[in-house]
Order: sequence, then structure tokens, then C-alpha cells
Amino acid sequence: MIPFALGRLSGLAPSGPARLLLALLAAVALSACRDHSNEHLIQGTALGTGYHITLYADLDQEQVAELEAGIQGELATLERQRDGLLRALDAAFGRFWLPSSKLRHEADRVAHSLAVDRLALWLGENRFAAVMVEVGGVMRGLGVPPTGGWRLSLEQAGLSAPDGARHVRLENAALVHRFARQDVVPLVTLATPLAVSVVAPSASEAMRQATQLLHANPEDAVLLAEGMDSAARVVVKTPQGIEIHHTAALEPWLEP
Repeated sequence: MIPFALGRLSGLAPSGPARLLLALLAAVALSACRDHSNEHLIQGTALGTGYHITLYADLDQEQVAELEAGIQGELATLERQRDGLLRALDAAFGRFWLPSSKLRHEADRVAHSLAVDRLALWLGENRFAAVMVEVGGVMRGLGVPPTGGWRLSLEQAGLSAPDGARHVRLENAALVHRFARQDVVPLVTLATPLAVSVVAPSASEAMRQATQLLHANPEDAVLLAEGMDSAARVVVKTPQGIEIHHTAALEPWLEP
């Protein structure tokens, strides 16, 4: 497990796994005099979804394997916490014969954003030159990779893009996409939210803003985003078609 306790991300244990991490730190420090284009991809499954971590550092295969084991250990801790919360939700709502699927979905989204923030903070504090962490579609980039900022798409599958394919370049920021769950199709098609994308300093903050915007009235979502100074993209379905709105705060993140 990564040797950090909740709320205490900056302290290393003096023995055990910390010795290994000190060796990794030494390797990263030495990489200042070497080629920073060395890309490593660590991926797997956790928290009911997949995760992908891309980092740039001068590490050998053994160091990468040890780093991967630490990441998996931290995710296992978060998974136990998530499972406990889901059991509590099922117990609380099951006795009243109320469905808890929506709450479970929201709990998963919170867990994914928390996992991204915790892993990004730990990897950043350990001085890796550039890191991209993605868990369940929640992304956070630290530093600048050799190719420039982390290039991520804002396009949503299945939706037309009248303004062309748009991308953002993340640098020390997070990107969250939230999609409306269309469980019931209304007989009369009114304005309904389809998706929201938000860029914020942390994944947890981006998730909070995106959730608030997704649950707002479609007519108010853009005004609400502007009022929060949120870097957001709001996709709304209207009787006339699909409308895509970008807030002013998102413009600096967009590629020309």
C-alpha cells in the first residue's frame, strides 16, 4: 500500500515500503540529467471500473513494477471504503423497498474522483515530471508531458458536433464528464440536459460542479455555470436539436 494515511498525504513511513519509495525518488531526481521522454503506462481495474496512469520518468522495469504495486494497494484501500458505503446504502434503502441504484452510481462517481485526486497528489509529491491519472473516465493531469499539455477530447459519443471536434489541453487540472441517465423517455420532448464537462483544479471539485450543473434546470444550467465561474461545457437537447454551450472560463483551456 502507498504509505500515506487519509488526510496525511505528505508523510512517509521511515521503513518498509518507504525505503522502496525513497529509491524511486532518487531515480526520479537522477532523471533530471537524463531523457524525460520515457513514458510509462500503468493500468488495471478497481472501484468497479478501469484505471490508467501515464507518467514520464527515468524508471527501470523493477521500479515501475514496485510503483504499480503501491498504486494497487492504495486503490484496494479505497475499494474497501467504497464497498462499505455501498453496503450501508443497500441496507438503508432496502428496508423501505426503495431502489438504491442511483445512489450507488453517485457513490461510485465520488469514489472515482477521490481516487484520482489521491493518486495524483501522491505521484505529484513524489516529483514525477508529468502524470495523467484516469479512473472511470475522471481525469487529472499534473505537469507537462514532452508533447505539451495533456490533450483530451470534449466530444460526446453519439452527439453531433456543430462546432467541430474540440479538445482541451490540461495542465495541473482535472476534467470530469457527467451524462444524464435517460431511464424514461418523455412523450413530449422538452429541453433536457444530456451531458456536462467541467475543468477544475481537482477531480473532486470538477465532479461537484458537474453534478450540480447536470441536475439544474436546462434553462438555468449555463447561467449557473457562468455564475460559479465554472470552466464548463453544457450539452442540452431541445425540440430544435442539440445545443452545446461553452462558458467563458472554459475558453482558455480549449485548443484554437
